Amino acid sequence: MATEKGEKGATEAEKEKGAAAAKEVAGGKEITLKSSEEEEFRVSEEAAKLSSLLADMIKDKGLANDVIPLPKVPSRALDTVIKYCTKHANAATKPADSDPSAAAGSSSANAAASSEDLEKWDRELVDSLGQDALYDLMLAANYLDIQGLLDATCQKVADMIKGKTTAQIRATFNIVNDFTEAEEEEIRREYAWAFDN
Repeated sequence: MATEKGEKGATEAEKEKGAAAAKEVAGGKEITLKSSEEEEFRVSEEAAKLSSLLADMIKDKGLANDVIPLPKVPSRALDTVIKYCTKHANAATKPADSDPSAAAGSSSANAAASSEDLEKWDRELVDSLGQDALYDLMLAANYLDIQGLLDATCQKVADMIKGKTTAQIRATFNIVNDFTEAEEEEIRREYAWAFDN
């Protein structure tokens, strides 16, 4: 019996040691972020630093061991932010092609391909979101100051608007027309150049 307990204890210790080593390899130190719903999310410090807001907090206060509250970020948006940051942090730390016989230009070709893959992944990420989730993500990216994610979400909204009439845009975004017919006609006359087809 004592031997079995000793073996189990060693096995548990080995598992914990392996998990700690895997955590270090996967992204170094981790920090905890708390959403507006009080849900906690773990993220590597490197991934979190893609947010200028979090990078400044970590640098100024050394908050790696603390929980960072994000009262303006809902859980579903924070989950998506973490996916985005983790993907981009992992891509940035991916080792370059170590083949010494590779041509000098191949590293720039690999970087371009990697950049294209990330852009495609970003588009698929925002395309998979419903309108409310997209809006929450856009606000979170703006609040956390993650420029690449903000650009991706804004591009998605621009694509949703492109080629649509005013009425179609209002319908898409549930915008109520607060102009009377007379006011709208006045605007159309004053800015006729904007309404030319």
